[in-house]
Amino acid sequence: MKLKLIALAVSAAAAGAVSAQTANVTLYGLVDTYVANVRTSAGRTAAGAATASASVSVVDPGGLSGSRWGLRGSESLGGGLNAVFTLEGGINSDAGSAAQSGLLFGRQAFVGVSGGFGAVTLGRQYSPSFYVFCAATVESCSTFSVEANHYVLPLTGASRVNNSVNFKSASMGGLTVAAMYGFGEIAGGASRGRLVGFNGEFSNGPIYLGAALVDVKNATGGLAGRHMVVGGRYNAGVATVAGAYVENKNPAPTPKFKGWHLGVNVPMGNVGLVAQYGQGKVGAAKQNLFDVGADYNLSKRSNLYVRYANADNNAASNINAAGFGGVAQSFGADKRIIAAGIRHRF
Repeated sequence: MKLKLIALAVSAAAAGAVSAQTANVTLYGLVDTYVANVRTSAGRTAAGAATASASVSVVDPGGLSGSRWGLRGSESLGGGLNAVFTLEGGINSDAGSAAQSGLLFGRQAFVGVSGGFGAVTLGRQYSPSFYVFCAATVESCSTFSVEANHYVLPLTGASRVNNSVNFKSASMGGLTVAAMYGFGEIAGGASRGRLVGFNGEFSNGPIYLGAALVDVKNATGGLAGRHMVVGGRYNAGVATVAGAYVENKNPAPTPKFKGWHLGVNVPMGNVGLVAQYGQGKVGAAKQNLFDVGADYNLSKRSNLYVRYANADNNAASNINAAGFGGVAQSFGADKRIIAAGIRHRF
């Protein structure tokens, strides 16, 4: 009996050793917190009544990147196949609470299979357009950026998609393609609440080019939003330049949104200087947004940053730069933010 128990123990240990050799799990994350002053100027309501200016000083999370922690892993299944997963939760690092409305893994939660063909994953995942928005820029969708305030935050289906199935191909000489279907899970019709999206990305050395199309239906199967983006980035060594053009078809009678941005990042040793300018329009309403700043690398994993950004509405616009925080913009109102923060990756 003792020999049998010893044999079982040895077998279990051997199985564990084999598993450890073919599977891996990584704990990762980052903490990004900043202090800022946000000021919204006076404007007017749709009825023409005056709105007062407002200023607030804050400590907020996620200036350059959303604070987060996560687990990602893979297991070799043999034959070139791997089981993969990612569980990633957002953190309000100013207060210690969970971000994304308190979801445990509100940023990403998916599982799937990868191989020579690419990867198929299921769960809560980023929209195909999100990857293009945050790659065709020098600001990587920071709180202060044009792409966050004009595209990712306001456009339906531009960020995370629940109940989704995503396919992304393996790289073909730098080119990848992706397709996503998000189930609406609403009885009465397959189109109710569903999302369909595609992207194509080319990345080779200093060059990045991307394009995406995402179509979203509302709870009754009507149009919730359909947006497209084309953009690129080029690293010339002495500077990186990037830009994109975006259109979004809104449900009637709201006019189509049209937006664009250009930016440049200039590295100088441990310092990086960044500047970005863009415009968003919905019919006669127009907002110009620019941000400038600097990053200082304390190490490979930690950096300091400062930003100044301003979102300027014309008289017909009440577009709100929601990423800045503060009081929402009324018609003709401007909003500016002055911020300084620190980001650490682990």
